Amino acid sequence: MTAAAVPSVGEAAGTSRVPGGGVAAAAVRRLGASLLVVVVALVVLAVLWVALLRLFDVSTFVGKTPFDVWSYLFADAPPRAVRASSITADAARSQLLGAWLVTLADAAIGFVTGLVVAIVVAALFVVVRPFEFAFMPIAMLLRSVPLVAMAPVLLLIFGQGKLGVATIGAIVVLFPALVNIVLGLRSASPLALDLVKVNGGGELKSLLLVRVPSALPAFFASVRISVPGAIVGAMLAEWLSGFTGLGGILNAYKGRGNFSGVWAIVVVSVVTSIVGYAVAAVVEAAALAAWGPDAGRSTRR
Repeated sequence: MTAAAVPSVGEAAGTSRVPGGGVAAAAVRRLGASLLVVVVALVVLAVLWVALLRLFDVSTFVGKTPFDVWSYLFADAPPRAVRASSITADAARSQLLGAWLVTLADAAIGFVTGLVVAIVVAALFVVVRPFEFAFMPIAMLLRSVPLVAMAPVLLLIFGQGKLGVATIGAIVVLFPALVNIVLGLRSASPLALDLVKVNGGGELKSLLLVRVPSALPAFFASVRISVPGAIVGAMLAEWLSGFTGLGGILNAYKGRGNFSGVWAIVVVSVVTSIVGYAVAAVVEAAALAAWGPDAGRSTRR
């Protein structure tokens, strides 16, 4: 067989790159689709919100509508029982914004930590096979324990500061991402793996040249599903640890009977999750376009 007939590792793995224009076009297309999805999702959620309040005949004191939330945050003279007279719209927005920024930082720390740990552990699973047999039972044990039951223990161990909050957020992200990334790394083309071995490459070189490109779709799927998980994990940790962030002021609002504030927190957290998911989808489209239309597809010949 001549040298021209031997496929390169990139070709065998189906990861040839495309020009930058194609990457930008893919990102723009995905951005337009994501914006449409965000708008449709918010409209559907708002309709379901109002419909369920009416269906279950929820008291207007507890069940607030999207209009009530808007009035709580922006109206100078909201309808009765929407906002206490001692709280102005500016104060309500300022408190919510400050808490949102805290939760965003907590979620980002947990998201990055969980994803990095998942990548490292998944790589070790593939490169050092005995490591999987040692670590997987521990991972499954931790995964089987409900997070609500585990979170107070973790806060006692790591404290109620950033470290404890980040640990809980990382655990929420870690396990789903780990499973997806391991499956992605193991979906690499046998042809490309054999090609690396024939040319004297070891497991590490196979990992970098073949398995990682093949795992890109699984990795970005993990990123997308981890964004809402990181926010939920951060809010849970804040709810259990004190009165900072969205989870913390949720406790305070509920105790004071500020149900409009509670619904505003729900809206902000849901919108943040949907937008974060959409941003991850745009990044995914650009990254996969950069590796070509067949990125991540195993070639079995």
